Amino acid sequence: MSDSTPTVAAPPEKLSWYRRLYLRVEALSSTKHAVAAMLLVSVVDGSVFPIPPFALLVPMVLAQPQKWLRYALMGTVASLFGGFIGYYLGDLLRQGAISFLEIDMNMRIQRFGIDATLGELLGQNFWALALLCSILPTPFKVVAIGSGMVGVPLDRFFLAAVLGRSVRFFLVSGVMRFFGPTARKWLRV
Repeated sequence: MSDSTPTVAAPPEKLSWYRRLYLRVEALSSTKHAVAAMLLVSVVDGSVFPIPPFALLVPMVLAQPQKWLRYALMGTVASLFGGFIGYYLGDLLRQGAISFLEIDMNMRIQRFGIDATLGELLGQNFWALALLCSILPTPFKVVAIGSGMVGVPLDRFFLAAVLGRSVRFFLVSGVMRFFGPTARKWLRV
């Protein structure tokens, strides 16, 4: 005797808005507008966009591995441009907060062996954090806006961003080029 009760399929997993957006951006990698989309996402990633450009870079390099250097360079340059937008957004926020809250960035702090102004303390070593976070899978917009907000000198931010974003784009692109689809399993982007 056979059991004729119908099996009910489990309802499809509901994806979060972030995952749906990520998948839409990733789907652009197989269109004729993939390069333009990666450049746009790279620029906007430095300021407000929640999806990293690597969602496009990885499938693009896997589809055309011989273009890995070109894609990495274009993504780096576009990301740096977006980083400047984010930096200036952060600078505007800082200036607005300083004037609104009447914060004196030249206020001297002399406690616990520290002798520096508030502005010096906030901006002094933040560029090292900006460098580290530009390489690690940290949203670049956080680094860019944060650098502007704490008043990291623009030349230090630029140095950290160039080094960090170059390492990140070329590393991800190179790993995809030389190790192929298997690398995608252990490289989270």
